Amino acid sequence: MSHSVARATSTEDRTLFDLLRSCQMGEAGAIVGGHIDRNELRKGLYVPTREDKTLTDFFVDEYTEDGRLLIITGSAGDGKSALLSRAFKQAQGKSHSLDESDICMDATASDSKHETYDAALKRFLDRAEERRASGLGSRSGIAINLGLAIDFFDRQGHDEEFPEIWAGIDQVRTEREYIDPETNIKVLNLGHRKLYETAPGYLGEGLLEDIVEKFAFEDPESPFHNAFRRELDRCPNPKECPLHFNAAQFAKPAVRKQVTRLIAASGIIENAYLNPRSILDKISSMILPSSLQRVDDTGNCPVGAAASSKKFSPEVLLWNSVFNTLSSNDEESAGHIDPAAHSSVSLDQELLGWGADRDRLGELLGETPLMENADVATSIRTTLRRVYLLDEPVVNGSIQTALETDTFREFIGALTYLNQSDAGESETAVSSSHSTELLNTVITSLQGWSGSIHESDYIEFVDGVKSTDYRFLSKWTQPTPDQEESIRQTTEETTPGQMWIVLEPEGTDVTVPVPVTFELYQLMGQIRMGYNPNALDMERSEGMRLIQSRLSEFTNKHELVRVVNKLDEELFRVREAGFDNIELVSGDHQ
Repeated sequence: MSHSVARATSTEDRTLFDLLRSCQMGEAGAIVGGHIDRNELRKGLYVPTREDKTLTDFFVDEYTEDGRLLIITGSAGDGKSALLSRAFKQAQGKSHSLDESDICMDATASDSKHETYDAALKRFLDRAEERRASGLGSRSGIAINLGLAIDFFDRQGHDEEFPEIWAGIDQVRTEREYIDPETNIKVLNLGHRKLYETAPGYLGEGLLEDIVEKFAFEDPESPFHNAFRRELDRCPNPKECPLHFNAAQFAKPAVRKQVTRLIAASGIIENAYLNPRSILDKISSMILPSSLQRVDDTGNCPVGAAASSKKFSPEVLLWNSVFNTLSSNDEESAGHIDPAAHSSVSLDQELLGWGADRDRLGELLGETPLMENADVATSIRTTLRRVYLLDEPVVNGSIQTALETDTFREFIGALTYLNQSDAGESETAVSSSHSTELLNTVITSLQGWSGSIHESDYIEFVDGVKSTDYRFLSKWTQPTPDQEESIRQTTEETTPGQMWIVLEPEGTDVTVPVPVTFELYQLMGQIRMGYNPNALDMERSEGMRLIQSRLSEFTNKHELVRVVNKLDEELFRVREAGFDNIELVSGDHQ
């Protein structure tokens, strides 16, 4: 093996800078890949899940030459190739008859320069289909992106050539697993794999936490440990090196615990899909921000070597980079998890004291590089974030983000209760009581959605052509929550952090599903206190538009509708009469 190949696969002679950069998306030499290799970093970062047991059973423990086909699908970065590669190596270790030609690690690959991916994919599927249909020969496995599968089978018309294979893939669009013994097919969708717990008190536990723990640099089991320890003595400028400062701080258990919670919360609040690759990218970007990578990447520590001549901003410090990384997509949403974006009277007084007492500020910052020439505002913001990440009780008054609020705890409690797709896998359990307050808020806010709740319980609703000259009012009817249907729709929901509260209006046999995200739930809480949703949600989110369009179903509009002018003076009313007739009443006239 050549020196260049050895360098690409072994972690022993790679710098911490190089290893962290390899964890980031779009970087040359990254840990992801579709071929069967022996990448030591990828192997060190791998976290086994219950899917590993499924593949071990399929290719090792229960292996027989029955031609069965295993399909692993999901999104880019879900770990499809890593999962299949690991099982293949286990099978080879057991001397099974599996060959590399029986495994398709990358459905986008081709065998020749001018061959398209679909030609290579069809050739593989032809061989696998022959064995599957006959029930004879080696078992096969393929890792394929769900979007690519839809394009290949559905849009290109290959579903007619491989109907059983496409039926299995189509089935897991909303399910985690599909097994059909009669057709010799098993399909896994890693996109439905549970990444972390959402229950109050357990937020972030699970696969997410296990991945974060891989960056425990002081742990000999960490794939970064040797590089970290080796470079502590070799860094040209250890006191001013922001990379080794960040790594040393991330090595602290309290910091990793807070970062785990913040990543999980950001996924819930922003409705962002997370997978192993995106988690690795976020963590490595916190420790090695992009601005630290603009250095000569040679030597024992490229960042330490550049620290003497290059002025790095305090924003590259872990205390700031954690929140900068999590706010890269949506700064407004990220403000929910940033302690520097929250305030209280006691906290504001504390921060004013820091600004007036630079010695106290320096004491709280400790031995932090790059802060010598920072302005007061930057120093205070950095210190506040540092105290929060270290969970230090040094502030008079609590440092809060959305994670510490009752609103967030209510939301994730209800989300956990309603999302029961992984109830058998979860080690935590929540009762229906976790959703009680959320239900009350949702129903009460719907009654106040029009911006005015009248003593007579008449609410405004939008039906037909909306006008500035008149409004429709009808009497509010209290809906009943449908627990079973709420659980079903939430369990099938593919948008992270979204639940469905299904309500049945009084006296009807119809149901109205109400989408609830954290942003929308916050809005509902404000409406419950009397605020007008039209003023609070100026962009008219999709969830708000859906609710507005179905608001009339929570009224008895089929019995009585009042039409009023801009002064709330009744113009006339329309009410139900006998024999399928209606009456128009204006004053004493009918």
